[in-house]
Amino acid sequence: MGGALGSKGPVNTLKPGGVSVLAVQPALSSVNWKAEKLTGSHTGTINIRSGSLTMYCGQLAKGSIVIGMNTLAVTDLTAPDKQKLETNLRGDNFFDTGKFPDARLDIISVTGIVNQSNHQITVTANLGMHGITRKIAFAADVSKSTVTDFVGQADILLNRRDWNIATDNIKYNALIKTDIHLHVSLQAKQVDQQLTSR
Repeated sequence: MGGALGSKGPVNTLKPGGVSVLAVQPALSSVNWKAEKLTGSHTGTINIRSGSLTMYCGQLAKGSIVIGMNTLAVTDLTAPDKQKLETNLRGDNFFDTGKFPDARLDIISVTGIVNQSNHQITVTANLGMHGITRKIAFAADVSKSTVTDFVGQADILLNRRDWNIATDNIKYNALIKTDIHLHVSLQAKQVDQQLTSR
């Protein structure tokens, strides 16, 4: 984009009431999971690949987060059991990451205002996973919410049967409990998008 910017000042200056878009920081964000079976439980991680959050007046309004399901890892086992379970979870008995490599969370509405006396918001979103999209709602605790930065975390409870996870195998469906516990920590920041005349 050529030409001078004129007398209006830098184009990335956000006025009160303005809109800003923050980029999710995958290296500073995480998803931890826990799943239970009749004989115990397993824990692990999944990596966030990318995402963006739209902020209205420094408050979260909407956004999208992409989770790389083929990064699903088990943290409570060691080799060779760790690799065996990871292969099984990524396979077609569970998340079938070869066919469905990503899960996507699209935030569609947020209630609650983050300020000095309140850090709690309620998020409604569509979660697409394993070829199925369902609407979910969860509470989030936000420690930073500005036009340039967002830091928050949430505990999300999913029913694996809503996404047809481990439902085709009779043994797995009977022995594995339906709840999937997720703990999501998310950080996002505004990237420098200032235009120049070059």
